[in-house]
Amino acid sequence: MISVVISTKDQERAIGPVLTALVPAAVDGVVRQVIVVDGGSRDFTLEIAKDSGADVLELDGPPEARLAAGCAKAKSDWLLILDPTVLPPSGWEAAARAHMELGTDKAAWFAPKRGWVLGGPPAAHGLLVSHALLNELGGYSVGLVRKLAGRLKRLKPHKDGY
Repeated sequence: MISVVISTKDQERAIGPVLTALVPAAVDGVVRQVIVVDGGSRDFTLEIAKDSGADVLELDGPPEARLAAGCAKAKSDWLLILDPTVLPPSGWEAAARAHMELGTDKAAWFAPKRGWVLGGPPAAHGLLVSHALLNELGGYSVGLVRKLAGRLKRLKPHKDGY
């Protein structure tokens, strides 16, 4: 189903709650892999990620390069590229499942309701994209959202939650 890819650096206060929020989706079989790509944290980010069972990559470079490396290691047909400060909304997995059933040529994003995150572009919140479409577009890059322009939609509320 989904591999979640998160780029971190000194995110110990945020990463635990984010990883915990993914547990219901993992139990339901929607999330099959979590990849945390860290850029040299000097706090407990790595320990928290490793203790959670996430696959951890330690790489230098900007967040975009780390996300690209994490996406390349992903094993699932779908990727959720998630900002380390975003708590996925309760029930997001139902909306994601419904979106994935539409096919692999579209991407989707969720943006948190008030209070979930400080801000940023849609890709910084939560970008759901098929591995096939990501590869077709040349892999993860800073301009990915622009490349997805005609194929990107916001995940709609679903009867089971988000």
